[in-house]
Amino acid sequence: MIKRSVITINKKRITNLLVIIFCLIIVASLYIKFTFRDQTIEEILFYAFNGGENSSSDVFITAIKKAILPLIVFVGIILFVKNRFFENHQVKFTLAFFTLTLLIFTFSLRVDLFIKNSLASSDFIEENYIDGRKVNITFPEKKKNLIVIFAESMENSLIDKELGGGWEYSVMPELEELALSNTNFSNNKKIGGFYHTNGSTWTVSGIVAITSGINMKVSMANTYTSDNFLSGTYALGDILKENGYNLKVCMGSDSKAGNKDKYFLSHGNYDIFDFNYAVDNGYMKSEDKVWWGFDDTDLFKWTKEETLELAKDDKPFNLVIETANTHFENGYLEEEAPKKFNTQYENVYSYNSTQINEYINWVKEQDFYKDTTIVVLGDHLGMQTDFYEDNMIDGHERSVYNVFINPSTEPKNSKNRTMTSFDMYPTILASIGANIEGNQLGLGVNLFSDKETLSEKYGYDFLNEEVGKNSKFFNDFILGDDYKDVIKLEKEKEAKEKEEAKNKK
Repeated sequence: MIKRSVITINKKRITNLLVIIFCLIIVASLYIKFTFRDQTIEEILFYAFNGGENSSSDVFITAIKKAILPLIVFVGIILFVKNRFFENHQVKFTLAFFTLTLLIFTFSLRVDLFIKNSLASSDFIEENYIDGRKVNITFPEKKKNLIVIFAESMENSLIDKELGGGWEYSVMPELEELALSNTNFSNNKKIGGFYHTNGSTWTVSGIVAITSGINMKVSMANTYTSDNFLSGTYALGDILKENGYNLKVCMGSDSKAGNKDKYFLSHGNYDIFDFNYAVDNGYMKSEDKVWWGFDDTDLFKWTKEETLELAKDDKPFNLVIETANTHFENGYLEEEAPKKFNTQYENVYSYNSTQINEYINWVKEQDFYKDTTIVVLGDHLGMQTDFYEDNMIDGHERSVYNVFINPSTEPKNSKNRTMTSFDMYPTILASIGANIEGNQLGLGVNLFSDKETLSEKYGYDFLNEEVGKNSKFFNDFILGDDYKDVIKLEKEKEAKEKEEAKNKK
């Protein structure tokens, strides 16, 4: 009798613990579903293996603050129901609740789509990918400098609806004016933009797609943990390095987050100025960290110094700047930022527009500007989907911001295009005067030419679906050594386990 009571108590404790874990999974899944409606398990898997611990703690703290009360209430209700009405069916209740948890997790994070894409195969990438090493890319005798500003989550939704945006009023007047007075590639709007695709919807993948013309496929095998990050690609940094450019990237975050450091080192061997560099070189103390590292005011202040150092050299330079203030959730609002709007995120976007514009105006005052092209691009659509959809006008089609300032050539058609992140790769090169044989690199097409993009040729939906599917070409060629390293490690681990099992016998 005593033994049965002990078993019953232990069974109750174990099932209670499992139910609490399942409640945590459900609340987390629903939080992601309703706050970041377009996010999938793919990005979560990527950051789980690639420097997720170096992300901003503020993001996790905000999530915990928002979810803790619903979690406590939910756990209390479920445990009450379980222990009050299913006392004699603890295991059955827990199994049923596990099934519910699995369903909510699957559909909230689109695990079904992830599995579907992993099982489906496509030759689309292989049939349409252009390796830059196999085409002739020539530069003018006088090479132009290139400054690329990746504006975190910068999309056209916050532009005034009268100009093609999704807002009732102007939140980012400076970026609007830059797009109107310079080259902006548009999808039939006064100010328009490009679309991201499967595998290019978070920061690292967006930067890779824009500078390599290929998306990032994530699976349990493709973990991107090798130092030879996407070794099969021939990226913007590779081309510029081979053509004598000095390369530098400045970011206000830890470059190890998402293994961005590995990408920039593998493709161009960029000098990296990030949060760690700032601390190690006395720009700030580690305890002064804010948001993802340091704010965009410090980013542009220190980047000006780096810009001047690059300009002193006789060689042309490529400077990549990555902002962070506009990252989810609700962004980082600096103390001195004006509070013009009702929401924090609008105020963050507004101030970021001012910050980017101020840096560009500063560059325009420098002697080297006449030989410099500046490109401002969002890395992807904003991830905080509820903020955009709840505030923008009905029917607005979200797209990613772009503007090319002082390009070496004029586009044949800039306002009637359907384009993706891939197309930015050859377009950036063309903007500094590079001539690309065939006007295509990776899966991207030079938008300064009149050649059809793949999304114009096949339709965006078809392109997006195909690049999301499993690709043997991607695994064998694009991932290259990274994929081989992972397979090698898996085989070594399997052999070691077999050997240990054999020895135990």
